[in-house]
Amino acid sequence: MIFCIIFIAACSSKQQKIADQITALENQLYADSTMVPDEKKEKEIIALYKSYTEQFPEDSASAAYLFKAGDVSSKINETQQAVEFYGKFIHQYPNHRNAPYALFLQGFIYENQAGDPMKARPYYEAFLKAYPDHPIAGDVSFSLENLGKTPEEIIMGFDSTAQQHDSLQMMSGSAK
Repeated sequence: MIFCIIFIAACSSKQQKIADQITALENQLYADSTMVPDEKKEKEIIALYKSYTEQFPEDSASAAYLFKAGDVSSKINETQQAVEFYGKFIHQYPNHRNAPYALFLQGFIYENQAGDPMKARPYYEAFLKAYPDHPIAGDVSFSLENLGKTPEEIIMGFDSTAQQHDSLQMMSGSAK
C-alpha cells in the first residue's frame, strides 16, 4: 500500500515537473517581443511536449501538447516531424475537436512547406471524406482542386471563370 502511494506521488511530481518546465519555456518563447524564434528553445519545448505526451497520454493536457508539438515543428520547418506529430494526434485523439485541423495541416505542410503537392493529396481527400461539412471543407476543396498550381495559374483560372460567366450573361441577355 505504501509503495503504491509513493509510486503515485513520484509520478504526479514528475508530471508536474514537466508541466512546469513547459509552462516556463512557453512563457519565455511567447514573451519575446522581437518575434525572432529561438530555434534551440523551440526544439527544447518540442522535446518536452513529446516527453509529456509519451509518459502521460491519458492526461487532458497531452492532446494540447501533441498538437502544439506539430505546430512548433512546422514553424521551425521540421516538416516531417510536424506531419508525424499531427498523425499521432489523430491516431490518439480521433474525436478531439482539433483532429480535423491536424488532418488538414498534414496536407498543408506537404503542399506549402515541403513543396510536395502529391503527398498533400491523400490528406486533403481524407479530410473531405471524413469531414465534408466542416467549416474549412470549402478551403480544403479549393486546395485540392488547385494542387500544384502557381498563384498566377490560380488567378488566371479566376479570370477565365469570370470571362466565361460574363459571356454567358451576355448570351442570355441577348436571347431575351
